[in-house]
Amino acid sequence: MYIEEPHDLGQQEAIARIDSFLEALMQQQPLGGVTIKNPAKRWDGNTMHFSFTASKGFFGTTIRGQLHVEDNRVVMDSDLPALVRSVVGEDRIREVISRELGRVLGEPRG
Repeated sequence: MYIEEPHDLGQQEAIARIDSFLEALMQQQPLGGVTIKNPAKRWDGNTMHFSFTASKGFFGTTIRGQLHVEDNRVVMDSDLPALVRSVVGEDRIREVISRELGRVLGEPRG
């Protein structure tokens, strides 16, 4: 799944906002009975490599990807397992991630 989100923050501010958002997100459990385990992120310059295991009931899958932060856009590339695509739908996931990225990159820093 490929997502591109523009911003006007500059690279360092965008990295700081994304990193802060993901730290908070990793501490929460999502709704709907989904459990997130083994969240991991690693920055290599302006590219973040991430992975986590999402499970519900007896079903679980690992999601991995990269998020590349440029001066005026963020590009996320992730391979969604077939189970995730069939249960949730790639379009729905893309919509939610794009909305959250837009919120994080567009809201005033307070």
